[in-house]
Amino acid sequence: MTQLKTMVKWEFILQSRYKIIHLSIASVVLYFLALETIPFINTEYFRTVFLFLDPALIGIMFVGALVLFEKTENTLQALTVTPMETRNYFLAKIISLTALSIIAALLFLFLAHGFAFNYLYMFLGIILTSVFLILLGFILVSRCSSLNEYLLTMVFSFLILFIPPMLHVSGLYENVIFYLWPSQASFFLLKGVFSEVALWETTYSVVYLTLWTTLCYYLAKKAFYKHVIMGGK
Repeated sequence: MTQLKTMVKWEFILQSRYKIIHLSIASVVLYFLALETIPFINTEYFRTVFLFLDPALIGIMFVGALVLFEKTENTLQALTVTPMETRNYFLAKIISLTALSIIAALLFLFLAHGFAFNYLYMFLGIILTSVFLILLGFILVSRCSSLNEYLLTMVFSFLILFIPPMLHVSGLYENVIFYLWPSQASFFLLKGVFSEVALWETTYSVVYLTLWTTLCYYLAKKAFYKHVIMGGK
């Protein structure tokens, strides 16, 4: 526990050093300004989308950047020569980046929506989405050796993950197959921040995201050990 606490503190120092906290807050301000300056997008749907984007940005992009920075600085070699546990390394990043996602989400909601929203759905949606996407980021970055390579992989994965459920939630194209996307579950929970969501949608979202998170944790640990710690291809 002491090791984990120390690592979490170090993660916040890294986030500040690499301007990740600054970029996260800046993105929230940009979302808010977009809603204020473009009235026709100031709707529940776009607020839900923007609420999803910040944990997505923090989860997929920033965890990849942090791991690549640590690769460059040979920090990850410590995992092979010190008692530091890989599990604690994962948990430290998950805890710190999820905390940043929660802070960013609250700031966005206070600016764009005031204080009258469903806090339970906010915490459920942000935490489950953030943890899932952070673990996905670990899986994606494991095989990448440069930031450019990771950005291409991330953008491609993000489009596949994001576009289909966005079409469904917006009503442009609805299809039951989109319920297979874990991001569909995220959208349902984040939609519940602003309006009522059916009980079955809530249950589906929580259970499905939990299952995906469990699977991604297993795959992330396996990929990270093989491709990062052991240097395999």
